[in-house]
Amino acid sequence: MATVIKPKKSETASSVPGTNDLAIGEMAVNTADQKVYVRNAGGTVVEVANGAAGITEAVATAKAIVMAVALG
Repeated sequence: MATVIKPKKSETASSVPGTNDLAIGEMAVNTADQKVYVRNAGGTVVEVANGAAGITEAVATAKAIVMAVALG
């Protein structure tokens, strides 16, 4: 059976998660802006994907699979 990964999400444009919103390694998705964020090992929230920046669906899917495998 597949493991379901349920990231935190926002549908509010320009909403960026803060360090209090994410644990290290946890990810969040902003569907309005088509962006994915993760809190890195240093404790900083960083943008790891930006669908509005012209990334193709195939590339976004490949990156999502790599991230899912990395997060376990």
